Amino acid sequence: MKEVNHNRMDTRLQDKISAGESKVLEFKEILPQGDKIAKTVIAFSNTSGGQLIIGVGDDRTIKGIAPGFSTDPLEEQHRVASIIYDLCYPNILPEFYTINVDGKLLFIIEVYRGNLLPYYLKKEGRNHGTYVRIGSSNRKADVETVIDLERQRINRSFDEEICFD
Repeated sequence: MKEVNHNRMDTRLQDKISAGESKVLEFKEILPQGDKIAKTVIAFSNTSGGQLIIGVGDDRTIKGIAPGFSTDPLEEQHRVASIIYDLCYPNILPEFYTINVDGKLLFIIEVYRGNLLPYYLKKEGRNHGTYVRIGSSNRKADVETVIDLERQRINRSFDEEICFD
């Protein structure tokens, strides 16, 4: 089995954190609840993918996961996976892991760009529950963006569309 150089991984993660939030990186001091976590995961899936790092403040300080966080990270993974499964459509399958940086534990949710665009909140539907990542924030997608995401799914450009006029 290949041994992972944790110092190198810590350094890369610290460099990302130092650079701040972006289109592919979001920080939270504590784990968001329900819709908030689902919107971020959906936005990452519809855009370029990304990492949600729990245990980092908005000021980029590494605080570690809060004491209210389950003592069993696997239990938290199951809880977050259930939230994502229950609230998002089509299904999104993120990766979950923890990493120790300077003696502080961070919980990371890694989301990849999806193939079944657009992803949206089940309860709000495709036209009202689709989110995209713009800069370092999640934004509700307008109708044109939803249509563009659907075109991306079937690998068809606007120019290839039939003009009925």
